[in-house]
Amino acid sequence: MKRNISSLDSSRSSIVVAALVLGLTGCRANTETPTPHGATLPVSRIAIVGASVSAGMGGTPFNDAFTAAAKSSAVESEADLMMFRDPVAETTQQIDRALAFHPTVIVALDFLFWDIYGSTDPRWRVRALDHGLAELDRARAAGAWIIVGDVPLITTAADWMLPRQQVPAAADLAALDQRIHAWASSRDHVLEVPLAAWTEPLRAAGNIEISPGEVVPAQSLMAVDGLHANALGTWYLLDRLDKLIEQQLPGTPKSALVFVRPKSVVQDP
Repeated sequence: MKRNISSLDSSRSSIVVAALVLGLTGCRANTETPTPHGATLPVSRIAIVGASVSAGMGGTPFNDAFTAAAKSSAVESEADLMMFRDPVAETTQQIDRALAFHPTVIVALDFLFWDIYGSTDPRWRVRALDHGLAELDRARAAGAWIIVGDVPLITTAADWMLPRQQVPAAADLAALDQRIHAWASSRDHVLEVPLAAWTEPLRAAGNIEISPGEVVPAQSLMAVDGLHANALGTWYLLDRLDKLIEQQLPGTPKSALVFVRPKSVVQDP
């Protein structure tokens, strides 16, 4: 599948290149106090932004999962299966649509994925990622909390789904994820989700404990394309997110999000 990715304008490009020369982090200086431990996540209006995992390719659409998990919340998804076609423009469009919904929280787990995997050009990746983070800052300024995932190293995807040449070197990806971490850790009302760490068992062909005493091969949580989570994998991801919210924002009622495990999935022995 051919992916045509649009570039940013030349003036923005020159600014970002200058920032790289100066060794900046890629995020604006921010003096805000990070969200205090014990804060409460406001889940009355949940907007979902992102790419194909959020849209439900291979598994369960996040819109369905959050609607079932947060029965007292209004939920709307702007996630798009085709985000890879133009992630720079799509990030702006999704945030525009999400803000029109007046969300109290925006779930952006795979929102930044194509800002890194959408091109082999390292400078493009930095520009696109900084643009995505700026759009999330715009949503924060409008009053929404942000739940954002870092970007995992993909080693299991079929080449027809994600060409190998688009996968960044591990060290390059780590540097880009550090930019995400620097952005998230310096801002109030942001929860960073460590997807890179959570997916390590998949890269290592290991096992994952999906519930107490229940261990399955990590690969059994993936769709056949090796890139997207299947229905059980989607539930595991969101259930783990729920536990992270309870840990990091313990003022949030446990009943606020209760993700329903799919009943029809047959697990590998």
